[in-house]
Amino acid sequence: MRNKGKAKGSEANHQAAVPASSVPGPAEPAGSAAPAKQDRTARQLSAENKALRDQLADVVATAAKNEKIWRHFAEIERILFRTRDLDVLVEELLREIKVRFQPDHAVLLLCHPDILERFFPDMTPEKDPLGEGTWITPVPIDSARRLLGDSERPLFMKAETVQPVLDILPSGAASPQSWILIPLSIHEVLFGGLFLGSLDAQRYQPEDATDLLEQLSVKIALCMENCLTYERLKDFAIEDQLTGLLSYFQIHTLLEREFRKALRTGAPLSVLIVDPQFYHEANGHLDIGARVLRHVAEQLSEILPEGDSFLGRYGGDEFLLVLPNVQEEEAREVVPYLTQAIRKKPFRFENAAILIQTLISVGSLQAHMKRSQDLLDSALSELCNLKMSGSEFRPTPDQIAS
Repeated sequence: MRNKGKAKGSEANHQAAVPASSVPGPAEPAGSAAPAKQDRTARQLSAENKALRDQLADVVATAAKNEKIWRHFAEIERILFRTRDLDVLVEELLREIKVRFQPDHAVLLLCHPDILERFFPDMTPEKDPLGEGTWITPVPIDSARRLLGDSERPLFMKAETVQPVLDILPSGAASPQSWILIPLSIHEVLFGGLFLGSLDAQRYQPEDATDLLEQLSVKIALCMENCLTYERLKDFAIEDQLTGLLSYFQIHTLLEREFRKALRTGAPLSVLIVDPQFYHEANGHLDIGARVLRHVAEQLSEILPEGDSFLGRYGGDEFLLVLPNVQEEEAREVVPYLTQAIRKKPFRFENAAILIQTLISVGSLQAHMKRSQDLLDSALSELCNLKMSGSEFRPTPDQIAS
């Protein structure tokens, strides 16, 4: 019995000696995997949120870029509609396109015969650039139609199709690597095209959106049409009805054109303001003053060489003479000659001869002058001084020859 009890005690002691770690514990509950799953979900949501934030940042950046582009186009449109002088318009247009969009080349190809004749009569394909990388180039109308076809959409040029365009580019233009040609036409009238070139082969690609360029091309063509219509309308008002000389409007237009040309080329430019002074008694002939003005206009037209100067009616009794390529000294040499020539030929009316004296002032282009009006103001100031100095003609009745 004792042995049996001892054996049982030994067995008990042996069992007690087994490590606790080797004794299986109670089974884990099924919900213990939940924290790991929540962890994975949180990481997934965080990655999705980051991707959404990145997409939103891209959208905001694209919107900002598009707004900047839109503002550039809006500024260019403002330039287009603020002037009726096409030669001024295209220079400002190319300058703005170059500054705002920074193509390596911006070339305006003009093919409309009337525009070339009226606004750019001296232009040649080898004309100097307007600025760095900007040119205006004349193109025969047939060549322009072959280049542009009937398309009104911008054309992304390929290496195999761009050569005809490169052949007409000015020699100073480096060969671009990517190109786009924008037709300028409206109402089925082709005015030309706007060529933009880049040395970056990836700059202009066929997949690029062209909506804004299409809108711009229509507006450029519309402005060209408006400028041309404006010039054609001026042709109807070219002649002063009283004297037959250039009208006030036309002589100012010609002065503006010659002024811009002189600034661009550095050529001299002078103007004379001719103010006839005469005495007459109407004696029932209320139009006698108009007849004298016509007489003076005829005298000036006969004296002045045709094609070398422009003569028009400036004001009520005044005439404006525009002298391109004439220095101030040379212009002043003309003054006594005109004065004597007009004085020697009085206006004869019935049994009387009305003597005519002229006050003639001179204005010449100076470095500080920025507008044609500055040139006119110079001549007007001198005319005012002549009148104040007592040069104005005040004959007595007995000075009228009979």
